[in-house]
Amino acid sequence: MNGMTIENFLQPPYNRWSLQHLREVVPTRAVAAGDTAAALGSRPIDLSALDVSFPDRRTVAVGAWLESSYTDGFIVLHRGEVVYEQYLNDQTAATQHLMFSVTKSFTAAMLLMLMEQGRVDGAALVAAYIPELEKTAFADATVQHVLDMTNSIHYIEDYYNPDAHITGYLNSMLPEGEGLYANLQSLKRQHEKFAHGEAFHYVTPDTEVLGWIIRRITGGNLADALHQMIWAPLGAEHEGCYWLDFHDVEMAGAGLAITLRDAARFGQMILQGGFYDGRQVISEDIARRIKSKRNADRFNRYYNDSWHKDVADSYHDQWWGYTGVDAVAALGIHGQFIYINSDADVVIAKHSSDPDAENARIDSETVSVMHAIAGHLAE
Repeated sequence: MNGMTIENFLQPPYNRWSLQHLREVVPTRAVAAGDTAAALGSRPIDLSALDVSFPDRRTVAVGAWLESSYTDGFIVLHRGEVVYEQYLNDQTAATQHLMFSVTKSFTAAMLLMLMEQGRVDGAALVAAYIPELEKTAFADATVQHVLDMTNSIHYIEDYYNPDAHITGYLNSMLPEGEGLYANLQSLKRQHEKFAHGEAFHYVTPDTEVLGWIIRRITGGNLADALHQMIWAPLGAEHEGCYWLDFHDVEMAGAGLAITLRDAARFGQMILQGGFYDGRQVISEDIARRIKSKRNADRFNRYYNDSWHKDVADSYHDQWWGYTGVDAVAALGIHGQFIYINSDADVVIAKHSSDPDAENARIDSETVSVMHAIAGHLAE
């Protein structure tokens, strides 16, 4: 694409193309599909004319809103069947789309499985598994602190600030970059106000720590672990891939590209207690844990803003909880979602290439649309 480079491919207008073509831009590692794709039943319902009311009193039909919100793919499952599916911006059902921080929820699911197997202790210090982090802000945090992002660390995750720590994280992925592991080892200060376990603070490198632990425990790479632990048992229809740094390490916090239907399958499996297409993919206990909100008392201590009260109300195990409904979600910048509503028996997945990493359209309007669809189907 003219003018696009590895330095700017995540920026508009290039991201409208690049998020669907990750493997043509950066080094990647494949996550092999399952031997047999799990079937997805279909019961089409035209939701395009469904009106959604936003807090600012605007009312917009679902179909029109999808077109205006830089949507690339949108799928709704109700009671396990596809009721609505739309592709825009040249995306198809076979397109691997970068899902950014939705990746975190896959990493966490694998870590929870290792914890259940007794191979990782959530109460153990991170440094017990990764001695290389002994002199960092992670050293005396527990694995569970990092899973819940309640570990104390001085870190600025501002996607619009070129001097923020997250910029250094992204720069570590470039050809001349230091790499993810070196970036983690550079994070040495803890937060001035909160101790470990006291407040939720969203920090993408936390998930890179979890990815490092998974590799250390399994003795392999993250792509193979995902295939063996989740992708193959799930019956994923298509191959996925991880974005690699130039030291051959997968980005565990934001680098997974998968198809829309396979994202929906993952959400549906969790909704169904970890059981999908005749197989127990993750245990019922882990699925229940993901769907059960925790840490509400720590959720808005660091941020203390209206979004962290009125829209979302909790975060644990790399999953967000929404206010006023029995729903959790995996979220990614530029408009990526896997939404699981237990009240309505609804799963929604969304691929987007919004020019902004974060804005009201992504973080609030999308939530209103998903809640409205779930409420409509529940009726």
